[in-house]
Amino acid sequence: MMSKTLTILIGNARGGEETWQTMYRHLLVPYDSDLALCFGATDSKDSSLYRRAKYDWEIPEVENWREYYEQIFPEGWDRVFVHQKSNGPGGGIDDCSGSGAVIFAFRDFILREKKEILKEYDRIILTRSDHYYLAPHPILPLGFLHIVEGENWGGITDRHHIFDSDMMENALGICDYLSSPENFKRLLSVKKLNPERALFEFFRSSGIDAKINRFKRVQFTVADVQDSTRWRVAQGAFMESTSPTLKLKYESEYIRVKENLNWLLRLQRLFKEFRSNPIKFFWTKLRTRLKLRTRLSALLARHKLDRSSNF
Repeated sequence: MMSKTLTILIGNARGGEETWQTMYRHLLVPYDSDLALCFGATDSKDSSLYRRAKYDWEIPEVENWREYYEQIFPEGWDRVFVHQKSNGPGGGIDDCSGSGAVIFAFRDFILREKKEILKEYDRIILTRSDHYYLAPHPILPLGFLHIVEGENWGGITDRHHIFDSDMMENALGICDYLSSPENFKRLLSVKKLNPERALFEFFRSSGIDAKINRFKRVQFTVADVQDSTRWRVAQGAFMESTSPTLKLKYESEYIRVKENLNWLLRLQRLFKEFRSNPIKFFWTKLRTRLKLRTRLSALLARHKLDRSSNF
């Protein structure tokens, strides 16, 4: 029996229908996954995301995310968050740049408010709505914290995590970690504590870093021209899209996906050749290897002859 999976999209609805259709086809279907939306509160719910979702979890949108944290954490909670205002974990609080505190607040909200629902599932996929998939997502085993490759920025990417539901405290509890005075000395000593590094420090403190498995990406981040952003503005077009307004957000992700798929197609082709005729497959590979060895021997012999003729 296949494990029961819940996919949670956090943030807001970005990427548009073309992007979401690739997610349905290449992520939700392979995992036979239910869908939960953990978005900022909105009156605009006409998209297919809301029709497809089993759960619609709204978190109040605030201008300054200090409001969210002050309702939950004791005085002094913000020492680490606002220590490095440029690209630190406090993005969204006061005048701090980036969106670190925003994305961490979504994790905190899910852990505090939706824990009982998460317990009904074996596997949790925590991801974003603006991932464009070019191929089926690999089915990954339970027992690990699976994190997509790339975009680490000195730590570990926050964009796509898969974990067992009984790991939720160690996968989602970063706000408690960053707000705890016992961790301040260590965290304040980190030279560039961006959200990715903060996440890595949290995983290491809980020991869950020993269960991390990095896997090859089949998805990349995109943005429609009408999408809002606190960070990088999407610019580059890509050949798979039929929309003139859909752009790449991180070209490096797209390049990595294309490289991965070329490797995957080659592997699939080799497997198909093997299944159709195993004896011919091995004989062809052996013959190719023998030819290469013969050519190499000839080149070495020629090289020795050339050297001896120079004396």
